[in-house]
Amino acid sequence: MRSKPQILVIDDEKDIGLLFEKVLAFEGYTVLTALDGESGLELVNRNKPDIVLLDLKMPKMDGIEVLQRIKKIDKNIVVIIITGYGTIDTARMTLKFGAFDYITKPIDLEYVKAVIKDGLKLALQTFSDKMKEKAILKSVRAKRAKLADVRHCKEDHACLWEVAVRSFVLGDDSFMAEWMQDHVVSKEEKLGLISIAEILKADMIKK
Repeated sequence: MRSKPQILVIDDEKDIGLLFEKVLAFEGYTVLTALDGESGLELVNRNKPDIVLLDLKMPKMDGIEVLQRIKKIDKNIVVIIITGYGTIDTARMTLKFGAFDYITKPIDLEYVKAVIKDGLKLALQTFSDKMKEKAILKSVRAKRAKLADVRHCKEDHACLWEVAVRSFVLGDDSFMAEWMQDHVVSKEEKLGLISIAEILKADMIKK
């Protein structure tokens, strides 16, 4: 993560963007602004901000669509919805689409600062989890030579190695279940997968 947190404000009211830019810059953040969803998404693609303050009601592309597209670009970007009175139910619905929280207008700047700080905690946690995952992957992949005798592949299946990594490093047990239940996979291959899994588990416990 960058040393100075970056916040993107997407709001079609220019005065709102200028207000946030002034206040949040004073708090030590780097602040970018956009007046519509399309230009906001361009900035998301280019800069990958830590937090996006997103207006719910905008012309051409509303906040819900922008939110969904941001999450497709990077699901870990923290999005905080800005909404006027009368749209609270819609704002709550955005939580189902991955929004972190929502702020109502008129804007309480102290509350905004508090929500942003909470959002940054989540962003930092996500970043830390990514680094831990990368460290585990690096450590496990270094053992490929040691695992060579238990790795097997079939033309219509992924390597046992990759299945085990997905199951026990990325936390996706569905791959493991598919292999263990598939009659095409031989008993020897299943035993090989279990052997890999045991080594991976031991490695992760040490971490």
